[in-house]
Amino acid sequence: MFWLANITLGCFFLFTLLPFAQSFYLADSNPLLAFSSQVREGHLYTENHRRGMYLQISQDGSVSGSDVQTPYSALQLRSVQPGHIAIKGQRSSMFLCTDSGGSLRGQSHFSEDDCTFQELLLADGYTRFLSPRHGFPLSLASRRSPDRHVPFTRFLPLKETLPREETPSEPAPIRETYFNLDSDDLLGMSQGSVLSPQFAVEK
Repeated sequence: MFWLANITLGCFFLFTLLPFAQSFYLADSNPLLAFSSQVREGHLYTENHRRGMYLQISQDGSVSGSDVQTPYSALQLRSVQPGHIAIKGQRSSMFLCTDSGGSLRGQSHFSEDDCTFQELLLADGYTRFLSPRHGFPLSLASRRSPDRHVPFTRFLPLKETLPREETPSEPAPIRETYFNLDSDDLLGMSQGSVLSPQFAVEK
């Protein structure tokens, strides 16, 4: 009877806690998030049935979508705590932030409440970013867009395909010329010259 009571009690806790266990987000369980101190660089691509675009942060802080990769769509994803990241534009040096209405903006200083996103890895390889403070998912869809029922909330981190900017070559060193003021040939006109045999002077 004792072992039967233990089995009954174990089943009770199993079926009681199972629904709650399925709702937990285990950020550390994914090996891709194990390297929390590293910074990932790339472009965040999103799409729907009509178009695809890359998230970009302009120098003035505006956030938009570009059909192709641009220097302003090159982003840095840095972990701020397990399962949570900050997104920063490489060219603009602006942090991606959101407000209480879900609108996106870029700002020069980092705010934990507005600029932190929870990273949710989906089964199809895409990633969804959720604002823990405001509860809105990161989305490039306009509120007046006819595609609001399929918002741009699923992002695929892609490597950069932009051509590397060539580093300008160093200028050739300047050759300094020294003049011998005591010489009869001040400009060195005779250096490297060849005398004709008939003009050779015998000593």
